[in-house]
Amino acid sequence: MRRLLIFFLVIVCTSCVKEQIIRDHEPLPFNPFDTLTYDDNQVAPILPDSNSFLGIHQYILSVKCSQPACHDGTFEPDFRTVTSAYNTLVYANVFKNSADSLYTFRVIPYDTAYSWLHERITTNDAILGRMPLYDSLPKRQIQQISNWILHGAKDIFGNVPQQSNPQPSFFGLVAYVTTTNYRVDTIRGNSPVNPFLVPANAEVDIWFGVFDDITLPPLLGVRKIKFSKTLTEFSSAPALDLITEFTPFYAPAFNNIPAPYFLHYKVNTANYNPGDLVFMRVYVQDGQNASTTEIPSTYSPSYLQTYFSFIVQ
Repeated sequence: MRRLLIFFLVIVCTSCVKEQIIRDHEPLPFNPFDTLTYDDNQVAPILPDSNSFLGIHQYILSVKCSQPACHDGTFEPDFRTVTSAYNTLVYANVFKNSADSLYTFRVIPYDTAYSWLHERITTNDAILGRMPLYDSLPKRQIQQISNWILHGAKDIFGNVPQQSNPQPSFFGLVAYVTTTNYRVDTIRGNSPVNPFLVPANAEVDIWFGVFDDITLPPLLGVRKIKFSKTLTEFSSAPALDLITEFTPFYAPAFNNIPAPYFLHYKVNTANYNPGDLVFMRVYVQDGQNASTTEIPSTYSPSYLQTYFSFIVQ
């Protein structure tokens, strides 16, 4: 019993010994940022010009207009950020217009008379209401917005915006065997966007319905066509001249209503083997866009790319 008691006391004593672990740490490297005092030498904030769009957004739009359930992203124009405000104002279409539908864009550079924003902050129309509805802008802030518009409605980088112009587009394609005047672009099997069938060893006249909002099709630049047996590889295909007519050829468009066609190309199918699938691309350029328009492009839906193709029988 005595031995058991002594053994128990030894166990208790050894369990109470504090264990120490000694680790050999290398000193930490010098951190130069530990010596900095961030309260000193701060750059004072630069306040934007009240007549600039950055100033107009900071002092007016974000404070008085970007309110809950209003121009906070609930509906346009969106005044949450300076970028969203600019993009939904300058050359942005008007949805709620005046009774005589006088306005097209919310802001037109250099023109307050036809800028819908200016009308909304100055109108005396009780039904339309002056914006902001419950806290109209003072004359000083109205003048700042007017100054910004009259000086070109520049963005935050000082650039005058340019109104975008849509690239040329197309409305249809028709093809005829020249010797018989037999229309073949409608021979597409069970889908109107399948490749159409053309006879072998024949000349097929293919007309392309191209249009532009400003330039007449015969006056468009480039006016080329390429053929390829591969859906997306046209880089090595030769660019051939389209035939340009100044007197339109009327033929059905997508909606089967006659439309004017000015550009066409006569394909000799003897240059292909029966069963060949041939894809086509048309290239034109208007006077407003620097780049050439490819119809259809590599990024067009696949059904448009197959619509612009034929199979030699």
